[in-house]
Amino acid sequence: MADIDKALPNDVRTSVELDTEKLEETIVQEVEKQATGPEDIEIIETEEGGVEINFDPSEVKQEGAMDHFSNLAEYLEDDVLMPLGSEVKEMYVDYKQSRQDWEHAYIKGLDLLGFKFENKTEPFPGASG
Repeated sequence: MADIDKALPNDVRTSVELDTEKLEETIVQEVEKQATGPEDIEIIETEEGGVEINFDPSEVKQEGAMDHFSNLAEYLEDDVLMPLGSEVKEMYVDYKQSRQDWEHAYIKGLDLLGFKFENKTEPFPGASG
């Protein structure tokens, strides 16, 4: 084996020191610069050293805009909805047909076990047999 004359440089820093106060001030300034919303944006410094930015949602929301729980069908055109509805119906029919053998085997198995179910109309149609 060969002798190693020089050691490899192992001058690797394992920690980084940051000026957190200066970093926080810079972040707050950048957020204030980039805020394009209303002028009443509230920036609150927390005890842990972070900040909370409060945008007033009622001020940002536009008239007639959708919220998260809106019915998308009310906003989509019929030429988009019709193909979607057809595709969903086709997928449902395919699913039912793919499970048809299983349904018949299940019903036959219940019959073989002695379970008899009747399609009742009393007290209401489809009541348990």
